[in-house]
This record gives sequence, C-alpha cells and structure tokens, in this order.
Amino acid sequence: MRLSGPRAVVTLLFALLSLVPEVPAQSGGGERGDIPLLIRALADSDEVVRENAAEALGRWGPAAEPAIPDLIMLLSDKDPFVCGKAADALSRIGKGSVPHLISALRDGETNVRWCAAIALGKIGGDAREAVPMLARALCDTDDNVRWSAVVALGGMRTRARDAIPALIRCLHDRDEDVRRGADMSLDAIDPGRRSRTPDWRVVVAAVDSLTPALMGELHVPGVSIAVIHRRGIVWSGEYGIADVSRHAPVTRETLFEAASMSKPVFAYIVMKLVEQGKLELDRPLTGYLKERVLPDQPSRSLITARMVLSHTAGFPNWRKGEEERDGPLPVLYRPGSRFSYSGEGIFFLQRAVEKITGEPIAQLAKRTLFDPIGLTHTSYVWTAPLDSLLASGHEADGTYLKKTKYTHANAAYTLYTTAREYAAFIVEILKRDRSAPHSLSHESLGVMLKHQVAVDARAPVGRPGEAKGLGVYWGLGWSITTTGRGDIVHHSGANRSGFRCFSQFSPSRGSGIVIMTNGIRGDDLWARLVASVGDI
Repeated sequence: MRLSGPRAVVTLLFALLSLVPEVPAQSGGGERGDIPLLIRALADSDEVVRENAAEALGRWGPAAEPAIPDLIMLLSDKDPFVCGKAADALSRIGKGSVPHLISALRDGETNVRWCAAIALGKIGGDAREAVPMLARALCDTDDNVRWSAVVALGGMRTRARDAIPALIRCLHDRDEDVRRGADMSLDAIDPGRRSRTPDWRVVVAAVDSLTPALMGELHVPGVSIAVIHRRGIVWSGEYGIADVSRHAPVTRETLFEAASMSKPVFAYIVMKLVEQGKLELDRPLTGYLKERVLPDQPSRSLITARMVLSHTAGFPNWRKGEEERDGPLPVLYRPGSRFSYSGEGIFFLQRAVEKITGEPIAQLAKRTLFDPIGLTHTSYVWTAPLDSLLASGHEADGTYLKKTKYTHANAAYTLYTTAREYAAFIVEILKRDRSAPHSLSHESLGVMLKHQVAVDARAPVGRPGEAKGLGVYWGLGWSITTTGRGDIVHHSGANRSGFRCFSQFSPSRGSGIVIMTNGIRGDDLWARLVASVGDI
C-alpha cells in the first residue's frame, strides 16, 4: 500500500503509535525497522507529523537512541507542542540522551536550553552527570530555563548536593517561581536543612565588627544588640553614646524607645486575655467599649481584636492631629477587607482591654508580663526612677534631638526597654515550657504566629542566602516573612524622637536578634546588619 502526503503520514504514525507499548518489551509491539521511518518523519513540514513522530519514538524508550540527534534538533522547533514531545521522548530514552542534553544546555537558543532542562528533570536521578551544567543554568538569563533547571535539580534529590550553593543563590532570584522552586528543591536535596541553626559565634563576630563602622558612617550615636540562640540570650553588645548632650555611654541598662515594637508586646498580653476567656478575637470591640467617636460610621461596629492585631481594621495609622485630643477618627476601609497598618487600631484595642480588665495598660503589662519574666526596667510609661537610664534620640547627622517623657501609655509606641529585656520577651515566646501562669499556650502562640493576611505592598527585609524573604504576611501583632529556612517573625520601630529599632526570631530554630538605636539613620544600620547576618 502506497501512502503520500502529510495526512497519510499522520495516519501511518498513529498506526505505529498503537503498535508501540508504553514500556517496550524485549520483543513484540512493533518493529525496530519503524524507527528510521519515524526519524525521517521528524523533519516533515507538517507539525502534527513531527509531534506524533516524536511521541512514537518516545514510546520505544532506550531502543530509540539513534533518534537522539534528530530529537535534539527538534528542541528548536517553532511549535511548542513539538518541542514538548521531543523533550519527553529524550527523557524516555533516558541515560543515552543525557550527554546530548548537557550540550543542549549550552545552546545559544533559549528554547533549546529550556526544553533540555525540562527533559533532564523528567529523567531524574539517572541524569546526575548533568548536575554541574544544571547548576550553571541557574544563572541563565531566561526565567523559564532557571525554573526548569531548579526543578530538575530538586528531582535528583541527594544526587544534586553539589548544586546546593547555586540553589541558595537562587533564593535571591528576581523571579518568584524560581525562588520558590529553589526553596522546594533545597528541601528535597537536603531534608534536614531547616532544623540547623547558624553558628551564633560567627554572627556575633560579624555584628561586633560591622556595628562600630556603621555607626560612624551613619552618624548613629548609640546601639544596643542582643542575640538569641537555642531559645536563650547568649550575647549582648553595647556601643557608643546614649545621649550626646550628656556624653552618657550605652550600657546594658540603657533604655531605648521601642516605638512600634511596643505592639507585639501588647499583642502577647491581648492573647493571654483571649486564652483566659476575657476577650474574644472575633467579637466586635464595640461590644466591650462604649464610647462616642466621630465621625459616626456603622462599619466601626465590625472591628474585632483579630482585625486590629493583623492591621485590617480599616483605620488610618494615626488620625489627623493624632490621638491626644481624641479628635475625629475615620474608618477608611471596610474592616477586614485589606491590610492597612494602624497605630490607632492598637490604641482602640488598648482602650477595650483597659475597660475589660479595669487596669491601665502600663499596670496590667507590669503585673501580668514584665514582672513575671523579670523585665525590671521595661515600662509603657515614663517614671522618675527610669529617667537616668533613658537614651535620647538624635538627628540624621548625630546631633541631639530630644528626650521624651511618655506619661500616658499608648500600646502602639510608648514602650521603654533595653535590648536584653526585649530579647527576654522574645525568649518567653520561644521557650518550650508553656506551663507558667503568664505564658501563652502552644495553641495560642500558634494563632498569634499564623499568617492572617498577605502584605503584598511590603518588600521582605533583606537577608542573605536561605534567609532571603519569599513573602510577607501579618500575624497577630507580628510581621512574618517566609524564607528558605522557614518563617522569620519580626517587627521594626521608628519614631519622631529619633529611635530606630528592629527585632526578629525564628520559631523553629529558637534564634533571634534585637537591635536598638538612638539615631534617625538607625534603620539603615539595622537593615545592613540583618542583610549581613541573616536569620539568627
């Protein structure tokens, strides 16, 4: 029977496909003499013919090795379906294709490199000799090539260990899929990596070396730092001047303004009230607090403690004229509809808490948290005994700015504390024994540190290697960044008094750091420190 024309060839190819088993046996299921015919069909002008010929060859598996060069040529086909079938056929042929696919990863045509990486990924562990070239492909200019190479390496699992440094660099990749793929592949290649903690001594050495240099460059007079390792404080360092007007040095007892780092402390206290059944996370706060606030907006009655702590209550950060005069406070967005960072929300919840407990927040915090965990100097309000320990804020050029006296507590920003005492608060969160009366249960901590809302508008804090941020979320009181080593929980603080502070910790590894500065450019300082030391 004589066949001619592309459609006739297609008919013949479909007939050949029906004869070829998925996994060719030693005998039966077609004749090897069909392979040359299929190879010739790879060059046909009709894309359907080429596609079906590639698929048929793939079904022959290793027996189709003579077709490898022609299938490699097909990786540059203008039809993506043909490319896909060719890559799949090469993967089914298996080991014999690997040297050719390695060469294809060097090809000048992007599509060829992309399809070669796809094929190697399908081959899996039998393509381990391609690991060095796949690692090089992680630097390819094309996102699709890098993504496919990342996945291919992950599929090789422990055979791809040599590619770990290159995959770690991919956690910085500009493409989100590549970053996430690198994270998954590192887990597959090195399953125990998330449980290993960096050597804290190396971190301390880096901090101790960098801090004085950064202080000089950025005109930050004073800095205090505490490092947490294995759920305990292992080191603290104090640098420079607490107040340039008095030339007082920073000591372990120097009090800094925590600014917005006041909020997570308050959140812990709130969660304890929830645990005790005194406050419900999802009950409208107007059910606890009856107060006349203008403008009168019905949506205010929808605001809950969960919304406040996750910054989805809909309030502005601060009302016009701020909170002291109790002026008009609008709800800008429908409560619960979106993330909008708000100190006013925290202050609103504070007033509800004070109504429920019958105590001012400063007194409640001291009685239920600060005293039980030994925070002897930490306070939400200024007191005369603390005055001599207070640092002053400084301008961007390092000159004296002001020294505050917060006599009215605001849970959003008035906390005075030391780096070590704030670190002790984090240790309270990290400790495994939750039996103390003041401690939150494991269940409550889980709720507190659960991703409540994605924060797409905020970029992750810059960190190196596996600590590179993948996404930013808000829990209850804390910001949370997903990374290649798991979640990093963190919060910063900045105010007009001239203080810039930062804290972070890893719940899974029990590590963390607290950085407190008394200069307006202290945010540059802590950001550059964290960018150097990562996720300790």
